[in-house]
Amino acid sequence: MIKIARTLTHTVTNIRPYQYSQLRKFSAGLKHKKILELGSGIPVKGLYAYSAIHLFDKENDFLQTDVNKKFGHKVVDATTMKYKDEFDVILCLNVLEHVYEYDKAVKNIHRALKKGGTAVVAVPVMYPLHDEPGDYWRFTEHALRKMFSDFKKIDLRYRGKREFPFTYYLEATK
Repeated sequence: MIKIARTLTHTVTNIRPYQYSQLRKFSAGLKHKKILELGSGIPVKGLYAYSAIHLFDKENDFLQTDVNKKFGHKVVDATTMKYKDEFDVILCLNVLEHVYEYDKAVKNIHRALKKGGTAVVAVPVMYPLHDEPGDYWRFTEHALRKMFSDFKKIDLRYRGKREFPFTYYLEATK
């Protein structure tokens, strides 16, 4: 039943293709940037199916990370990371709903970005519980704007109707 619901949700909402289409626009022409990806994910059939590394030019310095060392990436926890003014771009795609102390993560993302750097964040809204018991939140556009209010500029987009979004995609510039 869960597998059917998840398949139906993917078919109807088209969340990841939407997020990747937004990321393709963002990453077009981006070169020589230092990029941190939080939550690069588990390998599926030998490939990192959840990482967005394939959407970025190879001339970028792209650091894949995850909180689970078994996934083969550098271990970085967004709630405790100590980076400061180090990255041009931080990707946090479909991760914040799994971070219980999301406020700490957002503050650390802000601190880790260079001035003028951009946090790219995507969160599901209409999506079944997954990766339990670590699926904690579903955010509204109002919550996201409040959470990222320390950033200089926020560009928030969504898939679906505004009153019934499937996902949010956010570019927040420091």
